[in-house]
Amino acid sequence: MSTLNTCTSSTRPGSPSAGDTLFQEDTNQIIVWSGSAWKLYDSDGAAYQDSDITALSPHIWLDGQGSYFYDDHNKSNLVTFDNSSVGAWADRSGNGFDFVQSTVNSRPIIVNNFGVNNKTFLHYDGDQLSFTGTTSSEIPANPSTLFLVALIYPIQAKNLIKSTDSSLRIRTLVPSGIDTFRLALDDFGGVGDGSTFALTDDNIGLRKNIFIYALRGGSSLIESFVNGAVSADTETNIPTGNIFNNGATYDILDDNITTSPNFLGEFMVFDSALSDANMNTVFGYLSNKYGIAVATI
Repeated sequence: MSTLNTCTSSTRPGSPSAGDTLFQEDTNQIIVWSGSAWKLYDSDGAAYQDSDITALSPHIWLDGQGSYFYDDHNKSNLVTFDNSSVGAWADRSGNGFDFVQSTVNSRPIIVNNFGVNNKTFLHYDGDQLSFTGTTSSEIPANPSTLFLVALIYPIQAKNLIKSTDSSLRIRTLVPSGIDTFRLALDDFGGVGDGSTFALTDDNIGLRKNIFIYALRGGSSLIESFVNGAVSADTETNIPTGNIFNNGATYDILDDNITTSPNFLGEFMVFDSALSDANMNTVFGYLSNKYGIAVATI
């Protein structure tokens, strides 16, 4: 029988190798050397560390796993129970970029114990939570990085993300039936000019599965990722505009299409083009959190 080696926070190995794993006795945590830093995991088996994300300073962070759902758009009362309607999803980043809905019958509802790891998601069925941009929310599309964790029913021209000023729009295409579909970027900081360009993920076969989608705008190209795997296509027409613009309204999942299921568990925005290593950190965090296998970039 193998035994996990132990240490304390002050007696960790001085020259660890990537993958070295120990039990840290003074904090009751599992620690793993990533190759550049120790990653700490709670001993209850949660297997993900929120500090991995907070260390990257997300610009917007909608996290479904905590006290972030409120019963109305004024954030009057926290709600956690199944089938509770949500009028506000509070931004965990600390920047105050909450997504809200003032119309009662247009609010999504909470679904607990969903997916492999029994997590909390919001169920959308013709519903919408929206954020209206401010001067402080505006960031350049280049550089920036977006992540979302969702399950959607793919039909033609269904928006995952859309904005009233068309500065950010990602939608689904269904080229060969409903069992496979593409994710297409219509606009991103002014690139696209209202028409879809070749940034797609073909035949990802995710109709019945929760997936992690990411979009990274860098200095020389735009890349999209599904579950850590980079799309075969990239876009080299680099955007010069902003996203989350002052006065523009942004929502996730299309409120005009009621075909279910549509579930959202997490949404993150970073005001930088994350490095491959940091992309892997976020994908790894979301993988462990939601029980979704991911590739390494």
